[in-house]
Amino acid sequence: MNFRSVRSLGALFLFTLIINGCGSPASKTAAPAKLALGPWHMDLDLDSTAGEVLLPFQFDVTKKKDKWILVIHNQDESITVDSIQMTGDSIHIHMPFFDSDFHGELHGDSAFSGLWYNHYKGAGYAIPFMATAGLMPRFPSRKNIGSARIAGDWEVHFIDGDDDEHAIGIFNVEGGHVKGSFATETGDMRFQEGSVTSDSLFLSSFNGSQAFLFRAAVRNDSLVGEFRSGYRHKQAWYGVRNPDFKLADDETATTLDPAHPFAFSFPDLQGNIHSSSDKEYSGQVLVVEVMGTWCPNCMDEAKMLNEFHENYRTDGLRVVGLAFERSADLTSSIPALERFHSGLGIGYQVLYAGMAQADTVKAKLPFISKLKSYPTTFLVGRDGTVRHIYTGIYGPGTGERYTRFRDRMENAIVQLLQEPKK
Repeated sequence: MNFRSVRSLGALFLFTLIINGCGSPASKTAAPAKLALGPWHMDLDLDSTAGEVLLPFQFDVTKKKDKWILVIHNQDESITVDSIQMTGDSIHIHMPFFDSDFHGELHGDSAFSGLWYNHYKGAGYAIPFMATAGLMPRFPSRKNIGSARIAGDWEVHFIDGDDDEHAIGIFNVEGGHVKGSFATETGDMRFQEGSVTSDSLFLSSFNGSQAFLFRAAVRNDSLVGEFRSGYRHKQAWYGVRNPDFKLADDETATTLDPAHPFAFSFPDLQGNIHSSSDKEYSGQVLVVEVMGTWCPNCMDEAKMLNEFHENYRTDGLRVVGLAFERSADLTSSIPALERFHSGLGIGYQVLYAGMAQADTVKAKLPFISKLKSYPTTFLVGRDGTVRHIYTGIYGPGTGERYTRFRDRMENAIVQLLQEPKK
């Protein structure tokens, strides 16, 4: 199928459902739908009205007994997708952790196409896609042979009108293959992967929530590019080689409101209220993460905090996640919270704090002057006072920066655990 025909696939898919619904039942002897095993390639068309703007990523198809499994690859991240349904020539794939789905039509066992729906963006938010079996490069090969030397750290600026968001571009290059990320003052853009030629840089990632595409012209020691996020959103960016460039201190970006004491009181998934004044937290070192299950950076930090929870719980560490969700009530948020909690194997308490809106956070957590980022993490000493605040995260996609961020937080926790109980 020509990829451009995917733009009208929403109407085609609906028409197919109507015909199947009105026709006679499928033959009992019809062969079950199947997918070719091994590597696959998918393209999302981020802006079909202005010509194809393709975001590529790769995945593998495997099968265990009667269960089909997809494993999506972004740099060093592998995302296992095991909710796949195929009926006739239709395929439905539900992403783990985040509320999004692929609805498509099978074209034999080596291709399928349709629409990706990101439900966080609203009911009508859909991006056409085309998936093809076979081993192929993430980005198509270019005629300009050779690769520019872009390895290392870059000072990066994302431009949006008069706004200038600072970032650090982190690129590791082997041949023409690039792995890296962009660290900002509110978090990082996670696992980016792509290629570099003699005059161009291409990076992409897809995790079920974020669909990111970076393209840039390489001009000696500068990069001039465009950032695409999901359907039609685009933003200019540029970078200059500057290994000494630094972002604002993540431990001073968020401040406390002295008029309000540090305190929280929220329900767990069973509706039981847990408060900072509870006996289970008294005299313990408490790590409180303000997060949301819709936030990929929060997922990265939750994995890290869960390891701290397991390693130091017997020493007096307690970890609590305060989840601000897409829904204004607990009942509607329970599926996402359960999916997050069980999918990541979280052993600590995650509480429902409210809807992810600025006024809600201020009302529910008035001790925060202003929440600048999800996640934001508070380290509370045995005496009940906030001792450290971390805005955002340098996630595992940032390589050595993640290691340093993790070590810094872990060392602070160990020091607090060494203090005597009051």
